[in-house]
Amino acid sequence: MKSKKQLILPYFTAIVICLLVNISQSPAQSDNNGEKRVTTSYFLTGATIIPSPDKILSEYDILFKNGIIVKIGKNLQAPTDAKEINGKSLFVYPGFIDFGNKTGVKAPELPERPDNFDSSNPDPEIAGIHPHFSAAKHYQLDENLEEEWRKLGFTLGQKLPVGQGMLPGSTAVVIYGNPDNNNLLTNLQSQYFQFSTIRGLYPHTQLAVMAKWRDLYQNTVLHEESLKLYEGNQHIGRIKNDPVLNALIPVTQGKQTLLVSVNSELDLRRAIKMQDENNFKLILLGVNEGSSAIPLLKAKEIGVVLSLDLPKDSFTDSLPKAEQGEDYEALIKRGKAAYKEALTLASKFEKAEIPFAFSSLGTEKKDLFKNLNLMIENGLSKETALAALTNNPAKLLGIENINGSISPGKMANMVVMTDSLFSKDAKVKMVISDGYLFDYSEDAKLTDAKNQVWNYAAETPVGQSKGTWEFVQKDNKWEGTITYDSPKGTGIKKSEMKDLLKTEDALSFSFTVETNEEVLEVTVSGDLDPDKFEGKMNIKGYNQFTVKASKKVKPNKNHE
Repeated sequence: MKSKKQLILPYFTAIVICLLVNISQSPAQSDNNGEKRVTTSYFLTGATIIPSPDKILSEYDILFKNGIIVKIGKNLQAPTDAKEINGKSLFVYPGFIDFGNKTGVKAPELPERPDNFDSSNPDPEIAGIHPHFSAAKHYQLDENLEEEWRKLGFTLGQKLPVGQGMLPGSTAVVIYGNPDNNNLLTNLQSQYFQFSTIRGLYPHTQLAVMAKWRDLYQNTVLHEESLKLYEGNQHIGRIKNDPVLNALIPVTQGKQTLLVSVNSELDLRRAIKMQDENNFKLILLGVNEGSSAIPLLKAKEIGVVLSLDLPKDSFTDSLPKAEQGEDYEALIKRGKAAYKEALTLASKFEKAEIPFAFSSLGTEKKDLFKNLNLMIENGLSKETALAALTNNPAKLLGIENINGSISPGKMANMVVMTDSLFSKDAKVKMVISDGYLFDYSEDAKLTDAKNQVWNYAAETPVGQSKGTWEFVQKDNKWEGTITYDSPKGTGIKKSEMKDLLKTEDALSFSFTVETNEEVLEVTVSGDLDPDKFEGKMNIKGYNQFTVKASKKVKPNKNHE
């Protein structure tokens, strides 16, 4: 018997039911864990919103209701029925989308092998050829497992079918939302294909898998033609029901994508050859090598999903001399080159202007963002990294009209961060998934600290002096530091601010500067507005100088 949490309804039915449930819900006591909603209307105020990787909106408000974003703007009027969420000093991103994982998907039960079993011509289901199976049918939401995804900022995931063989079934896109809801967003999303064999059964090699695909494709085309003939003239013999070929008709018609899992450049090129022989929509899943194939992929406009499962660095520490073989140095050199290739692959796709998504398949959750940062350290821009988590997967999945960015009419799927996404101190404070709130403030170990960075410049007789002011507010008290060029010529120095007074319209503080001859006492004071400062810098025993500063906007265009 199926659990009520299993995903068995088609997309439009699910939407209708969700609307009916929202309308009929009675007020609840709490909503901090996403299980209940006090109201279906929420108003998030004064946040820094990153609606898409190329936009940054400071001090904006978001109104969302019944799981849908209604308005975005500055100084919006809060509806009387909306629960307000203070977003000041917080950063709001679109919910992340994982293009492929198998969490919560169970392997299907397959028929027993018959007594007259022929290994050279096995039944399709025994041979791992069952495209009529679906991940949605075999997926059951595990609240603890999916909670782990949500805590990382993921609000959607494409679930892959589990099974051996070349065609284990179709994929499904699910929402990491309220566990008691129907969380199926789209069923039969793609047909999942893998260069996988079952020992002792045909197709028993990867070349045989490709040959079997050719047969299936051509037989599907013929099967569809026969069905059309029968529809037009039912006096001819009835067509035998074939669930395998019926399931592949959307692929041959170009209505459904073939999602091919690739574990090597050889797999990648095999998949492209399959598409050359029989035209169909192709997305490559789990790409982890093959930079030499980038021009080919770009020319054919093939969908690309890169793997977040990076190889481990096993080349930094060398073996003792006694354990090194004759080819040790050559092996280490090749290993280092392969490791570097994996780290730089995403940046090469970016330079070639090939949009891509990310898949967590095969990656431990604790390594996801560590590996993403490794790619960034090796040339991937933060803007493209964000796109690969948001709007790019939405486009590849064909759901960009309702997901992948923050705009009116789209689903209320958002990640609320304590700092800009790629900041080392950033924590997930809250996730909004399908309009439900999941509060992770305690997990993020938040304090009430607020951070600001200002860039300043002071005009002096010997030229312009530049540096930064860093302010941190803890328990409603401001602390600060200032950086400046050392008069001793020893680079950038940092000094603590003393007697710091910071209000909405004024700022003053003092600090000391060490020179070769003396310690200078410096006082800064002047007028402050939310983003700018203008005042005087007074060096005791010397003159006053004009100083101006502006608050550094976070995140900037490089998402820092």
